Amino acid sequence: MDFIKKNGQIIFIELLLVVVFILCYGRFGDVMVDSFREAYIPAEVLHGKILYKNIFTIYAPFAYLFNSILFWIFGVKLGVLYTAGLIATMGIFYLTYKISRIYLDYDNIPIVLFFMLSGLVLSPNVFNAIFPYSYGILYGLFFILASIYCTVNKKYPLAYLMYSFAICSKYEFLLFLPLLIILSGRKDIIKNIIAFIIPVILNFLPLIIQKVDFSASLFLISRICTAKTLSWFYSVMGLKFRPEILIVYGINLLKILVPFFLFCVPKINRKLLSVILLICFCFLSYQDVFIYLFPLIVLLFIFRFKNLDGEERFFIAASVLLSLKVFWAFTLQSYGVFFIPFALISLLIVIPSDLRRNVISVIVLWAIVIAAHNIYGLYNKNVRIENSVVRTYPKYGNSINLLNKYIEKNIKSDERVLVYPEGLGVNLTSGRRTDDKFYSLTPLYVETFGEDIIIKRLELTKPECIVISDYDTSLYYYKEFGKDYAIRIKDYIKKNYRQDAILSDGLTFEVYRRR
Repeated sequence: MDFIKKNGQIIFIELLLVVVFILCYGRFGDVMVDSFREAYIPAEVLHGKILYKNIFTIYAPFAYLFNSILFWIFGVKLGVLYTAGLIATMGIFYLTYKISRIYLDYDNIPIVLFFMLSGLVLSPNVFNAIFPYSYGILYGLFFILASIYCTVNKKYPLAYLMYSFAICSKYEFLLFLPLLIILSGRKDIIKNIIAFIIPVILNFLPLIIQKVDFSASLFLISRICTAKTLSWFYSVMGLKFRPEILIVYGINLLKILVPFFLFCVPKINRKLLSVILLICFCFLSYQDVFIYLFPLIVLLFIFRFKNLDGEERFFIAASVLLSLKVFWAFTLQSYGVFFIPFALISLLIVIPSDLRRNVISVIVLWAIVIAAHNIYGLYNKNVRIENSVVRTYPKYGNSINLLNKYIEKNIKSDERVLVYPEGLGVNLTSGRRTDDKFYSLTPLYVETFGEDIIIKRLELTKPECIVISDYDTSLYYYKEFGKDYAIRIKDYIKKNYRQDAILSDGLTFEVYRRR
């Protein structure tokens, strides 16, 4: 009973997590982009393909290797990844709770956990915790939180072990290393080095043995990083600071500060104000309201530096270093959603105690609105992809069901089906394989590889079936495959393939068969 009483908050939230998982099962992730890459690549590894050599990916290896092991043990099923996402998320919540116990008042901890549930778990888009765009960021978040917790408790060898697993999951966490070195100093230096090396060996030695050319991968990554379409994507998603839209940042700052200061007005009816603000928040762009949060935290960190103890300074410094990629973009429809623990704990640390109640009031109201929006989005995913557990929006689900019926009737099980610009969800739900190098041809990848190389690949592999959709890729500047970009690739397909069908029920698929 003492254990339950002491840990009642986290026990309740973990049970709530399981309930949400059951009620929303199959609705997480995005059937058209990213999420299904996280299932396809581990399945290909299980079939003998080699990361970076036979299978193209720009991400760190741990998540793919680990998930391929899960597939080997439990079978190639989406439910395996859903469950892995649930368990990792429960671990993330538990570590967030343990870290919050160090820095926050006990009564403030549920606010952080509730906001994480609202924004990270219930998210209907690809940036969610159960079936995310990248299991690397999910596992990496778990490991980096574990590393921070071990660092605070001065368990440095374990902190280095967890940190190393974090960067083997997501390279962006590398920036935490200088802080870890400063904190650990020379104590247990040999143990720390060994602990750091172990995950690196486990992840990269098998690839080295299999003669993976990492220089080629690094070259491709460098080309991707300098691509104009990626720069556009970062600008649109807010991941790139653009001085010309400072006015947008200013508006979002006001969205944070105005409701906060309203709670500071003396003699105001807080209950009435909460109801009014809750209604107002429903009509605002709830996803990007915290876009100014990390700059705000940095400013408060500077102003209140002398009032903070060493452990508080460490956590905020770690939060900023780990969040640099989303520093200007703590949006709930992008990377930023995975950094909610760092943002909220840091904010509640730097806010003066006499103002904390006002901040918490605003956070709670936003969490309620975000939860309502996200639940609505999840339950709009009401079309099930046949022969799978996946549920998605009617625009995609109805069309994919039409395409899968066509594939089942006309394409042999051992023949490849390439769906462009993206569509690994089709391959996973239809049981047909795609091209391991060019399973996606968004504007970013077309720019990176060039149309000549892609056409040469098609000439060599001669896939039986190529499907082209009118899926909107304008996040990467160009909107439609074969019309706004990849025009020469589309011309090659038209010359060498016959159009066999046009399937449409929201999304349009053009099906081409090799002549």
